[in-house]
Amino acid sequence: MNEKLKYFCYSQNSINTYKSCPMKFKYKYIDKINWKHDDIESRSYYEGLELGRDFHLMCERYFNNIPIGIYIDADKPDENKIKFKKWINKVQKLIPIKEGSIYLPEYEIRYNLDGYNIQAKYDLVIIDDNNIEIWDWKTESRKIDYKNVENRIQTIVYMFLATEVIPRLENINIDSEKICMKYYQPEFDNEAISISYSDEKHILNKNKILSYIKMTVENNYDNKNKNHCKYCEFNKLCNGTDIDYNILEEKNYGT
Repeated sequence: MNEKLKYFCYSQNSINTYKSCPMKFKYKYIDKINWKHDDIESRSYYEGLELGRDFHLMCERYFNNIPIGIYIDADKPDENKIKFKKWINKVQKLIPIKEGSIYLPEYEIRYNLDGYNIQAKYDLVIIDDNNIEIWDWKTESRKIDYKNVENRIQTIVYMFLATEVIPRLENINIDSEKICMKYYQPEFDNEAISISYSDEKHILNKNKILSYIKMTVENNYDNKNKNHCKYCEFNKLCNGTDIDYNILEEKNYGT
């Protein structure tokens, strides 16, 4: 085992990074290389990520009963604020706060899986009538569908950890069939994509997670996925070629 992974805490991001390219995993999580570019194309890309983070903050305020505080100047309207207001209105209509339900925005958990540490941070967890709903906000401009998200590493990790950890932390008894994950894109939809769960899926997901983690431990990271290079922020480092931000995959894999 690489010593730098001895106390490493895995996440859906790191597992998905390894899945996309072992060399990329080495750069990001072992060599700790990360940067922002200052060119116009990359600046636009990172501004898109910032838009998503700001929306997550608005949702966190809503579910914590904190005033959202979106002020729109009629004389100088801000396009992002207008978009935020539209999106938040959709979320409020889709998920009205009900008395007796538990709302846990930006909810982070950790778990020791057969000696490996793994973590997840949920945009929102709702506990209601012996059910657990996991909500994930998607603000990217590309529309997703059920096939896109059903077998995502994010879905696998989030639902597995929710089943193992949340009932214990919240002192409730909930079967895996009572847990679901919902992806919501306020830019496109009024309804969420819902993923169901089961004991069978839980066992499969555990094995998938362990399989990927063990590969990161045993790999020498010399191999790289050349088909992934044009989507990767390390393309310049590996191949001396600038990245095309018009086709760059979502940096946080849907976080």
